[in-house]
Amino acid sequence: MKRYISLLLFLMPLMVLSGQGMKTTEVNKSSGTNPRDEALNVFLDCRWCDRNYIKQTIPYVNYVNNKDEADVHVLVRRRRTGGGGGEYTINFIGQGDFVDIEDEIMFFSPINETADETRRARSNTIAMGLMKFVARTPLSRNIKILYEEQGGRNEDVRRLRGNIDNDPWNSWMFRIGGSGEFRKDENYETTQFRSNFNADRITPDIKLQFDANYSYRQTIYESNSIKSFRENWSLKGMAVKSLGSHWSLGGRINLSSDTYNNYTFAGNAGPAIEYNLFPYEESFSRQLRIQYGVNGHYNNYIDTTTYFKTEESLLKHYLSASLGFNQPSGSGYVSLTWSNYLHDFSQNNLGFRARINYRIYKGLSVNFSSRANLIHDQRNLAKGDATEQEVLTRQRALQTNYSYSLQMGISYSFGSIYNNVVNPRFGN
Repeated sequence: MKRYISLLLFLMPLMVLSGQGMKTTEVNKSSGTNPRDEALNVFLDCRWCDRNYIKQTIPYVNYVNNKDEADVHVLVRRRRTGGGGGEYTINFIGQGDFVDIEDEIMFFSPINETADETRRARSNTIAMGLMKFVARTPLSRNIKILYEEQGGRNEDVRRLRGNIDNDPWNSWMFRIGGSGEFRKDENYETTQFRSNFNADRITPDIKLQFDANYSYRQTIYESNSIKSFRENWSLKGMAVKSLGSHWSLGGRINLSSDTYNNYTFAGNAGPAIEYNLFPYEESFSRQLRIQYGVNGHYNNYIDTTTYFKTEESLLKHYLSASLGFNQPSGSGYVSLTWSNYLHDFSQNNLGFRARINYRIYKGLSVNFSSRANLIHDQRNLAKGDATEQEVLTRQRALQTNYSYSLQMGISYSFGSIYNNVVNPRFGN
């Protein structure tokens, strides 16, 4: 008897699954063609979009995991506007039977807009852009177009780049913030504080930016009552004048103090000129900028330096080239900067920065980031050997001829090409 009961318990799940399969088959037979087979295949290329929300609000397409499986490649790009909001550019790139269709739509979100308002506007813009593709599919018979009268300020901002004639703030944008932290256990006690202030005014012709930052960190090691601390502040300003679609002229000023780098006070200022191989209007997709500048420096040091200086005035110039791109195949940037003191060309610095995300084939992607410097211009190092405490707690900058960091990653996704289902249970 127990043998028959065990056999029945073993067969019951199989019977339930086969019954569900029969029901699914019957539904498919009764309803004819599976709607999924008639739907548009869409590859959504937007790492920071709320994908679950888009799937819920645009349920009449298939969201595929691989670009090569898609009928439409939707590429979403964004740039920060002068008012602190976002400029979104959405490209609709047809593939396969839809290769003859390509479109681009833009919308703008102001800084006072909530994240929910922005994602609704973004999803609605994507839906509108997909209509000319959906119109070619059998599911177009189920689409209805509705128009809602909207007179709100946010809708006006999305349609217009902005009219500053009646702006009481004259395009100025301000941000202020701060944070504090206290941590303690039996071995360490750490106190940390940061604050910042930013003021920007950005128009098509003029760009003004001012930043102020303060940071303090103290750590007490209970075992030997050793204290380590680092304090720094900085004031930065930049002004840029547009000179057409490819040229810009501007200048920077930087004032700072940093206990780690042996500065009681450090200041530098000077002009710079920049040329962009591509028009600045295309910066959301590609840019190749070459910049040259000259800065005068004045440094007052906490301790006497290895050059036996407590203060000095210097002249330095730099040349940099930066390539940035955001294309359907991937995005990233690469930059190279050379600088040296004009009184001694042997005191120089060569810096390299790169970050690349690239889709190789279907679900195979690689990402790479790196930064490296050849350093021969450390005039700020304090004279004398660092103590063991200063080395271990990193209270003092040390002599080095180079620094670098590397980060590489690879990912591969495979399986079902569809990912339409949204299940928010146990989510973050």
